[in-house]
Amino acid sequence: MDHPSQIAAPLPDFEPIKMEALMSRRTISWHQLAAAGAIALLAACAQTPPQPVASNPPPVAPGPAAVWYTVVFDTNSFAINAAGQKVIAEVATYLQHNPASVATLIGRTDTVGTADYNMRLSHRRADAVRDALVYDGQVAQDRVETRWTGESRQGVPTGDAAAVAANRVVDIAIH
Repeated sequence: MDHPSQIAAPLPDFEPIKMEALMSRRTISWHQLAAAGAIALLAACAQTPPQPVASNPPPVAPGPAAVWYTVVFDTNSFAINAAGQKVIAEVATYLQHNPASVATLIGRTDTVGTADYNMRLSHRRADAVRDALVYDGQVAQDRVETRWTGESRQGVPTGDAAAVAANRVVDIAIH
């Protein structure tokens, strides 16, 4: 068999094609390039990803000897009203008279709103009660633990979009 170079026809000689493009004659120093890169990096870092749904371990049952209190909230609110302030004052007094006791706060919501929104709202409610106990009631922070369940562990089971005050609470268990 013939060698492959003998089978193929010789290629004709072509003139090289000259391609020219009009390009800017601007030069950039390495300082300018580094600054542009830093700005691009900062811009990329400034874009915050969406926050995940707040979650925490499920509340542990405090036991049969626990003393229970409840702070009720308005719909879509984590502001503590006057009645809630009275409950928190009672809890603070109880904890001051019982220095070995610990308070577990469990934030809950009704089913008005999305599950994600309600999880965050129950977290804010538990934190609001914790802050009131710690800062206003002078209870040591290590004696107050917070949990939140959103709409998943309601005191009164309901359907969707049901505004039930008994579910818009922070339950406080002293144990």
